[in-house]
Amino acid sequence: MKKFFLLFLAFLLIGGIAMAQENADEILAKNERDAVFYFWNEVNPSNGLVRDRTTWDSPSSIAAVGFGLTSLCIAADHGWIPKQDVYDRILTTLEYFKNLPNEHGFYYHFLNLWTGQRANGSEVSPIDTTLFIAGALFAGQYFPGTEVQKLADELYERIDWKWMTNNTAYLDMAWYPESGFSKSYWIGYSEAALMYILAIGSPTHPIPSEDWGYWIVTWSQNGSGDLKHWATPDESMFTYLYSQAYIDFKDLNFKYVGNLWDNSKKAIEYDMQFANENSQYKTFKEGFWGLSACDGPNGYQAYGAINGGVDGTVAPYAMIGALPLTPNRSKVAVLKMWTLKNELYGRYGFVDAFNLDQNWRDFDYIGIDVGIEVLMTENYYTGMVWKYFMQVPFVQKAIELIGPKITKPSSSTTAVQKPQNKTTSYTIIENFSSPYGRYGLGVWTGGTSSPSDVNADIVSDGTFGHTWKINYNVQKSGSYNGTWIDLANTNLNQTFDASGYSSLVFYARGSSQNMNFKIELKSPNNGVEYYYTTIGTEWTKVVVPFDKMSAYSWTKPVDFSKLIQMTFVFENNVDNVKDGTIYVADIGFAR
Repeated sequence: MKKFFLLFLAFLLIGGIAMAQENADEILAKNERDAVFYFWNEVNPSNGLVRDRTTWDSPSSIAAVGFGLTSLCIAADHGWIPKQDVYDRILTTLEYFKNLPNEHGFYYHFLNLWTGQRANGSEVSPIDTTLFIAGALFAGQYFPGTEVQKLADELYERIDWKWMTNNTAYLDMAWYPESGFSKSYWIGYSEAALMYILAIGSPTHPIPSEDWGYWIVTWSQNGSGDLKHWATPDESMFTYLYSQAYIDFKDLNFKYVGNLWDNSKKAIEYDMQFANENSQYKTFKEGFWGLSACDGPNGYQAYGAINGGVDGTVAPYAMIGALPLTPNRSKVAVLKMWTLKNELYGRYGFVDAFNLDQNWRDFDYIGIDVGIEVLMTENYYTGMVWKYFMQVPFVQKAIELIGPKITKPSSSTTAVQKPQNKTTSYTIIENFSSPYGRYGLGVWTGGTSSPSDVNADIVSDGTFGHTWKINYNVQKSGSYNGTWIDLANTNLNQTFDASGYSSLVFYARGSSQNMNFKIELKSPNNGVEYYYTTIGTEWTKVVVPFDKMSAYSWTKPVDFSKLIQMTFVFENNVDNVKDGTIYVADIGFAR
């Protein structure tokens, strides 16, 4: 008995240590892996049709099928499901769709899971067909030169996009066998960017590239100041995620409407601000956000950041789907949800929706919601969906026809050559090749700052490969904020020994001239030392001698043999430029 108790105690201790070391990245990895299996289990394996939701009588959603095709490729890439099994399932699915009833290549929104016939009197849907065919094209690119790619191309090429315009400049929202076109069109900002791009890129039945211009002039904006953005009427968050899941918009700047990646970031931050300002709801007061179409206590509803359509319900898939756009805030939300995991986590990951005010959580999983979690989590950590989908020739053709300006490094940035020195004289410990930094990074606020006043992301760069892009704003009185990066794996109580070096070194450039900010180095037990530096708009090598750094009077001196963190600090009372952007590359130490 005593031996059994000791073993049990050891199990508890090991489990406790594991729980103590859990972090958002580990939780997100588990959620993605669990979510993938929705598309392996909730399916008719004989035809590949995926359930719309986890109820025994659910029809299939063709959009869920598309998300599933992509998710299964992700599963194969990670080795979660054997690659041959994934290939066989995808091939079965595309062969079945080749013979399914369709109208000019478009499919009904919902299908009977067993017969493939139209279900629930649903419409022939161009947007759901788009999400299906995007998954098919992705799978074709993942399995190049195979029957899967051949079938995916055939299914895409038979879609008559021009027919779906009903002789207008816009794609119609639906077609019914009983009444024909709905005469409601895809106008105004929405999740339809992916659809218009695929329609323009078609090699057989394209719509004119000018239709993109006709579409965007129907958009309208919402929000103010830094959060002003092109908006959907209901501000439902999924509309800012679906196209972003497949199209890498980060470096595409479109005439008149700008950068759609930045637009989605602003819309998501607007959602966060809306939730924060409506703290009369317990769900929002606890720090949750993510207002999007999902189940609620009173049924399915297109929740969004607008007054009148809110009851405290949030969708975990929206918070997780925003991960590539707002990684720090998404991770905070994931950690908060994990504290309620006994109620909010199940077979396929986090539940579809919950409402703390009404003590309610959803018992169904919904395929398209699970799908966007998988795709956007994978994009954040590896960029896999973007990598393959952006190689599809039809997508490349459409983007070329639309003609966005591709963001490239300016002439001023190319003047600096990326350091090739790998000797001990300059040791680079962070080159930002990982999507979330080698050990971890984040932002913080203080004084009168709010979460929208500072954000940081890792972006591609022609000179250094990747850089840390930091946006800050300290225009308010008493405002200060900053960003931090771990220099060692603090989850494992590790530190970085810089005692053999004499200087901190990194490269930086800013959005304005004469940008000054504070740099801090930290060691455990509250050791903090700082140094002020100034940069301009050209890449500059910044060298910070340790002996020139100053120790705060209220902290202990830094132990340079045990560094844990580096911080950039922006302060209203000392900064020459109160808001702007700085880029940081190749952080290291020199002897």
